[in-house]
Amino acid sequence: YPRIAQAAAELEAGSWKVIVEGRESGNVGIYAGDGAVQENDVEALVQAIGLDNLIFEAPQKSQQIWFCKQYGSQVNLGNIAPADVIPVETLRTGLRADTLKVFH
Repeated sequence: YPRIAQAAAELEAGSWKVIVEGRESGNVGIYAGDGAVQENDVEALVQAIGLDNLIFEAPQKSQQIWFCKQYGSQVNLGNIAPADVIPVETLRTGLRADTLKVFH
């Protein structure tokens, strides 16, 4: 799996975190063309590299919800539009219907 080897090489070279590409469109890298999370790819990456070492670009609301539900409120998310910062924090704290039952 090339993505795991690349991430491991970045950490070995001294990177503090590895950003997992998703682009602003949210439909490349760990995402399918329709923006769906490729769950097996993400889980393999997390198992091999460690959740704390990764920052997942998640520009789409559905992706943000998936990561918060799957890995908890402290998952490292990136590529969040400035207008979406507060909505993402409400997802993280369970103040939105999407994650209310997960965190409360």
